[in-house]
Amino acid sequence: MNITKTNTEIPFPSLESKINWWVTSLLQITFFGLFLFFFCLFVLGPVYGIYKRGWEAMLSAALVCWTISLLILIPVIRYFFIKRKKVANKIVIDGSGLLFFNSKNQVAEQILYKELSSSKQDFDIYTVAPVGSSMVPLLEVSLQQEKKYDEIRRIDMNLPLHVVKNKVPLYAHFIHGISVFRPDLKIDPMVLRTFSINPNTWEIKKSKGISSGSWLLILAVLVITGLICGFVFLLSR
Repeated sequence: MNITKTNTEIPFPSLESKINWWVTSLLQITFFGLFLFFFCLFVLGPVYGIYKRGWEAMLSAALVCWTISLLILIPVIRYFFIKRKKVANKIVIDGSGLLFFNSKNQVAEQILYKELSSSKQDFDIYTVAPVGSSMVPLLEVSLQQEKKYDEIRRIDMNLPLHVVKNKVPLYAHFIHGISVFRPDLKIDPMVLRTFSINPNTWEIKKSKGISSGSWLLILAVLVITGLICGFVFLLSR
């Protein structure tokens, strides 16, 4: 595998992700509230039904609910509870590349400048906006692999159950690092326009207040919370 050498001795400041703790708290409360609600409805609910009506009346419904619960709860518990210490909760961009750290301050994932490769197209660094992604577009790069074809990687400056409030500066800093340490790679001018980056100063236009994506997230949290409260109220009547 031909790995491009990178001069990491060039002075380059590091940038760390910043978390919007207010919106993150709403997101986590909603997530764990839904998790508890789902557990009570599909796991404890059938148990209560069996207790009240007996096995013969509730066995079929209980098996269906428990099967659905296993398919959903096992991956969630495995990812967010059992392996929570391995899940990234911090992003750092420095002279080596893009690093994702877990709660133990260990590198959980990384994309190094020296691993980047040419896309064999007009440009090597693109932006993409897949359906269902965040309001901020994703960055698309190619990584050198030992297999025949290079791997295309889409970089998302998001963290599980955390709301990163400086995603755009993180993208801009990583792109700046590519221009410094990998001048052989061509950056699509649309990338700079998308993130409002000045290629001379590498500064971006700072937005004021909460972004539209954060407002949508807050609205979704409030709607879901209202639906849960309404459903619980109906059940309690």
